[in-house]
Amino acid sequence: MKLTHRFALLTPEKRPQDPHLNGRDLRFETMEHGGEYPDTMPQAIKLIDAAGRSCIYVPITQDGKVVDSQGFAIDPEDD
Repeated sequence: MKLTHRFALLTPEKRPQDPHLNGRDLRFETMEHGGEYPDTMPQAIKLIDAAGRSCIYVPITQDGKVVDSQGFAIDPEDD
């Protein structure tokens, strides 16, 4: 059995925004560090906009290892 959680698409008004399109009101915070290699690369980065909305970016992993993304597509028929 494989358990998969499906998330609803995040609407634009809930996402962090950059109305000036230059990043001046955005803040970035590094979170977890470490990973598979002995470096200080952050394993999560938090983006916060002027209104306090935030999202966390994490690397894509497969079998516990960081991998390069080969792309992502949302199939509207999967809803």
